[in-house]
Amino acid sequence: MDAKKDVRVALELHMGKVHDLVTEVCDVYFQRMRRHVYVTPKSYLAFIDLYKDVYKTKYDGIDIEDQNISKGLEKLNEAAAGVEELKIDLKKEDIKLKEASDVTDKLLKELEVENKKAKEKGDEVAIVASNCIA
Repeated sequence: MDAKKDVRVALELHMGKVHDLVTEVCDVYFQRMRRHVYVTPKSYLAFIDLYKDVYKTKYDGIDIEDQNISKGLEKLNEAAAGVEELKIDLKKEDIKLKEASDVTDKLLKELEVENKKAKEKGDEVAIVASNCIA
């Protein structure tokens, strides 16, 4: 058993008390029903074996759950590290995006200036063309 010594001693005492209690209940059963039920040392040993089997099953189940939780926590830590890496990449990409946005804004301003100049030239050409036709 994976327990402290005082817990094991208490369990041994408890199992002995349970065996005594079952013996007493057998006497009560005989008094009420007039039928004998015998509790033998072999039945006590079978009780201990059954306890061991149940304990092992539960202990193994808890061990499996512990492993699953550990794996899950490991995956969560890996995911958190991945998120941090993605945040760093996002900051780098955000800087690149800001630079590209600034370049685009600058080009748009230049295009607006060029469009104004082209419109002014177009207006001048339209005036000259209308004078030529008239």
